[in-house]
Amino acid sequence: MADFKLTHEEAVEPIDSLLKKWDIKYIRLIVVDLDGNPRAQLIPEYEMKFALTLGIGFDGSSIAGFRDVNESDLVAHPDPSTFLVPMWETPGIATMFCYIGKPDGELFEGDPRGLLKKTVLELEDNGYGYNTGPELEYFYISEENGGYAPFGSGAYFDLPPLDPTEDIKMETMMCLEAAGFQLDKVHHEAAQGQQEINFRYSDALKTADNVLLYKLCVKTIAQKHGKLATFMPKPFWGVNGSGCHVHQSLLDLETGENAFNGSGDYEGISDMAVRYIGGILSHARGMSLVVAPVVNSYKRLVPHYEAPVYIAWGFQNRSALVRVPRYPEGMDKTARIEYRHPDPSCNPYLAAVSMIKAGMDGVKNKIDPPEPHSDNMYEYSEADLDRLNIDMLPEHLGEAIDFFVKDPVITEALGSYLTKNLVQIKLKEFEEYGEHTGKTWAESRPEITQWELERYLVRC
Repeated sequence: MADFKLTHEEAVEPIDSLLKKWDIKYIRLIVVDLDGNPRAQLIPEYEMKFALTLGIGFDGSSIAGFRDVNESDLVAHPDPSTFLVPMWETPGIATMFCYIGKPDGELFEGDPRGLLKKTVLELEDNGYGYNTGPELEYFYISEENGGYAPFGSGAYFDLPPLDPTEDIKMETMMCLEAAGFQLDKVHHEAAQGQQEINFRYSDALKTADNVLLYKLCVKTIAQKHGKLATFMPKPFWGVNGSGCHVHQSLLDLETGENAFNGSGDYEGISDMAVRYIGGILSHARGMSLVVAPVVNSYKRLVPHYEAPVYIAWGFQNRSALVRVPRYPEGMDKTARIEYRHPDPSCNPYLAAVSMIKAGMDGVKNKIDPPEPHSDNMYEYSEADLDRLNIDMLPEHLGEAIDFFVKDPVITEALGSYLTKNLVQIKLKEFEEYGEHTGKTWAESRPEITQWELERYLVRC
């Protein structure tokens, strides 16, 4: 497998030129924690040479799931390819994503971004590139009478005045485009206050970085306008939650062609794509802890709210876990699958690693999925599910942990270090929720608790 460097002496002069061009005084060095949240430190511009050649140390024991206090030293190594001067930042500040190293110069095994880079390089060694395009939904929220309410009364595809967020979204879109995003479409989603700004697909690492930048931009601009933007999966009971549907395809590096194109057993997609779907479906339960990683995720994953709960696939079928979109004539080279399981609270780096490994397990071991479904699966009864032999996703975070630890493909994809720490953190989270509610999951599920709002509303 090709390796990648943590230090970049060759980038000192080019980055220095950019600092001068943009009159940058400080650089925000971003690392990614286990939950997929950006953590950062500011360094003055005159420390950039040191950062690129040696790295900047930080306390790994202060970030959950990273290091114990007795071995706390870690090093942030800026990735010069991610240099950006975001419009939503304070003037004079640039940002750079970092890989995390250990003092001995090796990559830190708990770095989600570094793990995705290694996974992508391994896939490339086998002749394939991996493109992803996520659709992140979110809510704009107002604080009212000591509580929270959706901002606006709009529904799917509504426009002003029912959707009063035009100014917020316009400024957000301008900032994203200035940061290099290519936007596909922007619209009000199904629930009151729920929005979606779609951006163009890219390679998996670039996409994961873009997810973090996108969330930072959306939240920062909303705060500027006196509102809160949240990517919490289910902030309000009784309405749709927010998903992060991930479109994905494989690129044949030798031919430059989309490896999912073609007509094998099913018209419009290759046999490789079908077996990739087989891998995704066979590991969906094991992946759930990664792609739907918080207690609140499992209040989104309930029937009748446009969230997938049944482990099945279909063409055009948004009630299935995996959807194969149909394309207008002339777009037949854009074959892809849409995995509808993830939500916006997931760590986009670990989610990508899991999806790659699950899908490629299907390709390697020729896992054929069951027949695709064309019916509205939300209308299936328990008898229908039994008759059709359709399994369901985990009911709650505790079940997701159990399925995760029993899936060697997904745990090996993350590695023993990340697996151990993720399980410890998530077991504690689920136990704390149960202690707070004092109820069974079935009793507490049909409500959004104050514990969840305090834990997820701002952080997700």
